[in-house]
Amino acid sequence: MKRLKLILSATIISALSLNAYSQVDLSEPDRINCGTAVINNQRLAQNPFLQSLKEEQEKQAKEYWKNHIANKGGAISYTIPVVYHIIHNNGPENVSKATIEASIANLNEDFQKLNSDLSQVVASFIGIAADIEIQFRLAHIDPNGNCTEGITRTVSTQTYAMTENAKSLVNWNTTKYLNIWVGQTMASGSGGWSYYPGWAPSQSQEGIVIRSAQLTNSITHEVGHFLALPHTWGSSNTPGIASNCGLDDGIGDTPTTIGNSGTCNTSSVTCSSLDNVQNYMDYATCTRMFTEGQKNQMWSALNSSNGARNNLWSNANLIATGTKNPYGAVTCAPIADFSYNKEYVCEGASVTFTDDSYNAVPTGWNWIFTGGTPSTSGSSNPTITYNTAGVYSVTHQPSTSAGSGNLTKSSIITVSTMVADYIGPIVDGFENTTQFNNDWWVNNDGGQTWSSNSSAATTGARSVRVRNYFTSNDNELDELISPSFDISTTTTKTMTFMQAFAKKTSGDSDKLLVYYSTDCGGTWFLKLPLTAGNLATAPNHSNVFVPTSSEWVQRSVSLTSIGTSTNVRFKFAFTSGGGNDIYIDDVNIGGTVGIEDFSSVASFNMYPNPTNSSAQISFNLTKDINSLSIKVRNAVGQVVTNVINGQSFNAGKYTLKIDEERKLSSGIYFVEFNADNNIKVQKLIVQ
Repeated sequence: MKRLKLILSATIISALSLNAYSQVDLSEPDRINCGTAVINNQRLAQNPFLQSLKEEQEKQAKEYWKNHIANKGGAISYTIPVVYHIIHNNGPENVSKATIEASIANLNEDFQKLNSDLSQVVASFIGIAADIEIQFRLAHIDPNGNCTEGITRTVSTQTYAMTENAKSLVNWNTTKYLNIWVGQTMASGSGGWSYYPGWAPSQSQEGIVIRSAQLTNSITHEVGHFLALPHTWGSSNTPGIASNCGLDDGIGDTPTTIGNSGTCNTSSVTCSSLDNVQNYMDYATCTRMFTEGQKNQMWSALNSSNGARNNLWSNANLIATGTKNPYGAVTCAPIADFSYNKEYVCEGASVTFTDDSYNAVPTGWNWIFTGGTPSTSGSSNPTITYNTAGVYSVTHQPSTSAGSGNLTKSSIITVSTMVADYIGPIVDGFENTTQFNNDWWVNNDGGQTWSSNSSAATTGARSVRVRNYFTSNDNELDELISPSFDISTTTTKTMTFMQAFAKKTSGDSDKLLVYYSTDCGGTWFLKLPLTAGNLATAPNHSNVFVPTSSEWVQRSVSLTSIGTSTNVRFKFAFTSGGGNDIYIDDVNIGGTVGIEDFSSVASFNMYPNPTNSSAQISFNLTKDINSLSIKVRNAVGQVVTNVINGQSFNAGKYTLKIDEERKLSSGIYFVEFNADNNIKVQKLIVQ
């Protein structure tokens, strides 16, 4: 078999690359074991033919070992083009270009026996520690023939629970590129996985999925799987059990072992011979080496059509992917992207924007800020002041000598006045859909989100909900943000709301967090966390959850710490975790106290309700009242009628008419009964 021999300049470039990125910290303090054995054994159960393929691969590897003598002079025999697909949601999982370059440099160190800790390999195994003679290069030409740095970035909440579905978000021809999908967390709880060559359900699923926190030896481990290496104890994911001595990885020079996990005992003897604890395909914390036998196994895989591994390093493919010599730095046009530290601000506040462009390091920037001061900027990370209320867009145009990118994000900065939308107390039952759409802000994280509905309500006919039953991905965050309120004059410093939710199964992890902000949404403070343990108000529902009247719970939030605020907003942040639909109704800000507090001084009732004529209110005062007020508010909290306005009453029973002159149009109203600052609110429906 003819081997590819790359000229000396490639080695020099590789060495420079290793030095340049050695300062990047790629430690793995929370390393999680891989899921390769699990996913490949699942495939074997689905397709028994793969057992024959496995046996054939092992046979080919043994034949290859007999007929080929590996180089031992530090030459490069195979070059593999690589693309890292970063799946992120603008968090730390959106790892930097330097981190990716450090990861590829680490791969080259490990596969070329250049790792600085090689000298720590124990004497019994140093003689078979192998230079695999493979180099990995970030692609410089993408599938469309465009210039690339071998890194893509895709925003998706799938980063929080990566599955095979992540591969459909972005996918480069897997016969030409080693695709590595990087996310924050794996849905399975593993650190990552790879199919053995040809074991993937489809060619487009060949490649590696891995946590962003595990881009050093874990990526070396997963590439080993990608090139047909099992764990040193065999194809299982349960190291450390005695029965593993009956398994084998099929490679002659790796000792039989039960496997090591989370330790580094280089004197370990678990199956009658010294364990190769420092092998990259073990789970020990001190992996340092591959063996010569593993090298031949990988070379055999690279010369097989299984999973198209033999095309990756072909001369034609190296030319097509821009990884053939001469290979060096590349200057591409940037792909524009940016982030910002605030999306909601008050008039006069500032927002800082950060250039997150990729595919090149920009040398020039052109920003356009509608509504901002200044309205343009040539800085990489400008700070812009917004003086006028409104909703504004931003355009970002980063550039290099190769060209420029262009990205406009529409309606991303919301600027509010310091004057509150409403003066408390306020009761909102979400009956007026137009008012809901105008007053409440909805931040949709994709898929289902907060919306008005008529399926269930505690009073009236409507509430708001998230159709979480139909959410396809866990960890989707959807926010419902209230209009602004002046609560400085409210006597009751409390917000209450009605909430209903059911799980599908006991393992669901949905949560609802309630926040407040006194700076127009610029910063938020948590007031009420409702998590998996206390969010559910009803038994588990395997079908779509629609709450009955008894499956609602009133939640209460103290506003004492912000009781003098003249501009406060509230945020209901729901994070999906596999559960059912969630509902919210009757948000009451400063308008009521507990029933026991009220009932100690008075009781009242309205009838008929609903009414198409003047309703009556009947109330019983249990003691003399110095100041009694009865106000009728519309659906947005505005006072439309003062039935009684601060008058004194003796203890006793009374009956009054509400809207005797029929001034109220059809709609939803709230009657607020305030007896010496003991307040209760009831809904009145006028037909």
